Amino acid sequence: MQSWNTDRHHIADSDHATITFTGDDELVLADWQTTEAAPDRDGRVYATLRGWIANTEGSGTHTDPYTRPVQAGRAQLVLAELRGREPLRDLPVHIDIHSAGKPHPNTWDHPGYLCTLTWLARRVDAGGNPVLETEIGSTRWTDPDSGREWDLSAAYLPEGEPYNPLGFVWRHYDGWSGGVPQLLPFYGGNHGPAYGAGSARPITDGPWVEAAGAPAITARAR
Repeated sequence: MQSWNTDRHHIADSDHATITFTGDDELVLADWQTTEAAPDRDGRVYATLRGWIANTEGSGTHTDPYTRPVQAGRAQLVLAELRGREPLRDLPVHIDIHSAGKPHPNTWDHPGYLCTLTWLARRVDAGGNPVLETEIGSTRWTDPDSGREWDLSAAYLPEGEPYNPLGFVWRHYDGWSGGVPQLLPFYGGNHGPAYGAGSARPITDGPWVEAAGAPAITARAR
């Protein structure tokens, strides 16, 4: 077993997948696996590629957010070559990075970062037949009941709540339920959702206001 602080971290006897993103960022995942979730209520089937980051410069400790060459959040996958599978090409994905820490004294074969890429694999109807997906990646949505048009790229707060740059905002992360965009909590300026801080809420479960137009918490305190 290798020490975690080496030039190249490898898990012995496991395959390494190389993934490239827009901007020529390259990620190497060791001991990777792919899975597909069951269809959601709208028939969307999401897939994941998960593995240990083998080329990060992070230390592997719980408190170290330094996970070059990629960060959590939205990204455009250019190519992922997976041995024994068809390559993945040109996919909008979500990247989630979890630090598993490291045991003492420094005996990981990797620095302890588990990375998960998630994307929409396909959409099916009740009979399992393909359905054209047009919602993923959308930046605008009009509520058919109220006629209100929503900016799906904006951050939102419950009406009356002040904006706190160190607090939570709610954002759309390409999640849908019953044809309605779902919002997830994001902490501060983080690029990925704050999992465990709250479950998804429909954008129609308002009233919501855009965080950019809400009074700052310092201004309200005066």
